[in-house]
Amino acid sequence: MHTPLRPLRMFATALAMLTATAATVTTAGEGTLDGNRYFYERYYAGEISTARSFLEAVVKQGRWVDRSDPLTIVDVRDASEYKAGHPEGSVHIPFPRIYQTCNENPNDPSDTVLRSVDGGACLYGTNRDGTSASMSPESLFLAFEARFPDKSARYALLCRTGSRSVRAGNILANPEKYLGSSYAGRGYSRVYNIWEGFVGLPINPVQVRSGLVIGPKSETTEITLDQGFTAWGFEAYELDVNNDGKVDIFDYDGWRFHQGLPYVTRMLPQALSADAMPYYYMD
Repeated sequence: MHTPLRPLRMFATALAMLTATAATVTTAGEGTLDGNRYFYERYYAGEISTARSFLEAVVKQGRWVDRSDPLTIVDVRDASEYKAGHPEGSVHIPFPRIYQTCNENPNDPSDTVLRSVDGGACLYGTNRDGTSASMSPESLFLAFEARFPDKSARYALLCRTGSRSVRAGNILANPEKYLGSSYAGRGYSRVYNIWEGFVGLPINPVQVRSGLVIGPKSETTEITLDQGFTAWGFEAYELDVNNDGKVDIFDYDGWRFHQGLPYVTRMLPQALSADAMPYYYMD
């Protein structure tokens, strides 16, 4: 039996008949709203899957890989997430969160496990007492530019679910829009977003004939998208894909869990962000 859980996160693209007003909204000088799972505008080059990112950036061998045009994975998750597991060879440039502290277990102050198994989500909420560290859009761009001066090389951005990586990709691809006219002409032309992210989101069933995501009710709710555009979403079923009797992080569609792609926890100095250096071993 499938149990309906949280409202579907910006998965309004499934409702094709209801999203015509938002699915391909484009105006002069603006990004298109038709690329990523969060329906954010898109200036970066496009989406890339976890599987292709692994094949091209980690495997780097075999007849299926074109090694003449290498791909670099840049992980934009925070320090706690990166140290808990990341694609081998990925470079860490966190955005916008460098680090955040977690609240303690209210029922057991001695509990030292305060984050989800991937090291990212705080199980009992986030401590906002000033112990969090963030990176500004401008700092992100300058850190990326210093590390990767080749603006035409291929880069695949990775975050937890495909949200932060989209935001970072837009800044890198169109810095003039986000950082001002002094950044005109400095954008990266081949930045890609890893669609599923490292953890991913719940997997939802689709009705074959209609192509619509299946939910427990036919009721829809208006959703406000970036820049004020609207679409329609609804509460959908989240699938227990590993059939263990519950829907949890192990059913999510990202790199580490449902995809089951290899990852490492080794912290190689040449891959680490100087901005995040004080936070890698906080937990």
